[in-house]
Amino acid sequence: MVQIMPLLSFRRYAKMLREEEDMRASNTRRGMRQQSQSANCFLCSPEPEWTWAESPNFRAVLGLGPIGLGYTLIAARTHVPSMLDLDGGVVAELQAFTATVRARLENLFGPTVMTEHGRVAACVSSGARRHEPHCLHAHRLVFTGRTRVDLLKFAPFMRIRSFTDFPEAHRSVKWVGQYLYTENADGECSLGFVEGPLPRQFLRAVIARQAGRPELADWRSRPAIKEVWAARAALG
Repeated sequence: MVQIMPLLSFRRYAKMLREEEDMRASNTRRGMRQQSQSANCFLCSPEPEWTWAESPNFRAVLGLGPIGLGYTLIAARTHVPSMLDLDGGVVAELQAFTATVRARLENLFGPTVMTEHGRVAACVSSGARRHEPHCLHAHRLVFTGRTRVDLLKFAPFMRIRSFTDFPEAHRSVKWVGQYLYTENADGECSLGFVEGPLPRQFLRAVIARQAGRPELADWRSRPAIKEVWAARAALG
């Protein structure tokens, strides 16, 4: 038996089909943009020779412009904006992987501090998304030869909270804006809520100043590729 669809229902059904098709087309365009960004992101496809540790969802990659031999980026394999945006199911893995990476670096190069500038506001511009997609790819910076990053000293204008570890911060922080996250050599963790303009590479600038080398704030000014290869040789 053929069911005759009432005209009103047919119109509603046709509208639903059009809306579904529009949504599918929008998702396709969005996916193509994300795929294009990921294809151009060096953290999505880092140099194999400089990738020295991996886990199912994260990798450790030596970075250009080291402030201390062994300077390393811990990056998510997926192209997400920040570590706070990670799915809760991989946070424990991140914690364990970070501990392994830092232990290895500390054994070779001395104490480490770790930082993240998450959801960098400057990276939201179309130019940054097009030319520097890694800017919004979740990654941490691990600096060797340092014991402490004092957020309160260098950002007294910022609201700062302390946590026992990153999993606690990930569970409890509902903030959706950009932020600064630091872990000191003694395990102290702090998160600063950025509520106004803040330059990119702010935390690199802080580390460079603490090291007495403010000129190293911008890694482009001194990529120090020979030091990167020296660190790779030491890591084996």
